[in-house]
Amino acid sequence: MVEFGVTGVDHVTVTTPEELEAEVLDFYSACLGLDPVDEAEAARAEGGRFRAGSVEIHISIDDHNPHKASHFGLVVSDLGAAVERLRDAGCHIEQARPVPGRDRCFTRDPAGNLVELIAYGADSDAAGGPA
Repeated sequence: MVEFGVTGVDHVTVTTPEELEAEVLDFYSACLGLDPVDEAEAARAEGGRFRAGSVEIHISIDDHNPHKASHFGLVVSDLGAAVERLRDAGCHIEQARPVPGRDRCFTRDPAGNLVELIAYGADSDAAGGPA
């Protein structure tokens, strides 16, 4: 058997119905502050792509609702600032079970995709209690 190793994650894909496309794209750019990928690099005209560090988040048009537990996690430099920005934009913050060495919470984009926000090494959860 040939051995190999997984060296990272290239991208994740979330879906949105067509009628929520503009709201979802705005959530990733305005609320989360992610940079869009140049459309010339994108393989599709619909949806969008954003860069989160070295990973891309792809937004695809699909009328099926996302699974309630499917999610991806974004590492943030300041969980408190992220939570404040999301709350100012009207986003709901969901508490997460404690995990040693990190504070975290969840939010959802306008299409219902679950997004976990994680800050490593933080002392307390800025979202209002133990992570």
